[in-house]
Amino acid sequence: MKFESQILVSLFVVCFALCALVMGAMLTATPGSVQLAHANPAAQVVPVASAS
Repeated sequence: MKFESQILVSLFVVCFALCALVMGAMLTATPGSVQLAHANPAAQVVPVASAS
């Protein structure tokens, strides 16, 4: 096998392994809890009139 072919095969193997690791991490990740905007009453937006 030529040197260039070995380089291409090793590049393919590395890219495939990296994609498999990223896909596995995405499939096994658990998202955090979702906090709704209106769940915290102290974080209400109060409209203020402009001074100009």
